[in-house]
Amino acid sequence: MQEEKETVTTTTGEVKLAKTISYLFHPLLMPTYGFAFIFFTKNYISTFTPPNLVWIILGVTFVFTFFLPAVNALILLKIGRIKSLEMETNSERSIPYISTSFYYFSLFYLFYNAQFPSVFKILILGAAISILLSFIINFRWKISAHTIGVGGITGAALGIIYRLQIDMHLMLMTLLLLSGIVAYARLKLNTHTPAQVYSGFVLGFFVELLLMIFY
Repeated sequence: MQEEKETVTTTTGEVKLAKTISYLFHPLLMPTYGFAFIFFTKNYISTFTPPNLVWIILGVTFVFTFFLPAVNALILLKIGRIKSLEMETNSERSIPYISTSFYYFSLFYLFYNAQFPSVFKILILGAAISILLSFIINFRWKISAHTIGVGGITGAALGIIYRLQIDMHLMLMTLLLLSGIVAYARLKLNTHTPAQVYSGFVLGFFVELLLMIFY
């Protein structure tokens, strides 16, 4: 009886850990994390970007890619268009996907006209395209947005290494480890099948990688 109780406690702890990981590495936070990785690791972009511009870019990115989509989701929850912020059903995800892609493309347009370094534009463009692809796939299948997000950052990191010939290999290894942790969390919560989790990573990874190489 005691052993059974300990098993339940352990399982509950794992679920709580998986939920915490899912919140900390929410797909809407990935662009901000991606830029933070670039700015706070040693490379020529971080070296030659003025500190005040760093915080402006991070702040604007956070507003467009997390704050505005989050407010939009809260409004949808308030008016009853979605049942929870997790948006567990395919039908609940359609409007948030469209509105979020609008915010992301708007940020890309803003960065494009501000003449920011190309890697920032590409990262946001890749995220916007990934969201649109998720919207299309969502009509038939529930692909994992979490692993699309972390896969996108990982693909972008590899693309930056190739494109700019800078040493970000430690960052790449960290992101691969993080990808595994996020995938574990989504599987532990039973929110997706393994195929949905792994295909999400592949989608995000290759969209960002190919854009970084060929854009």
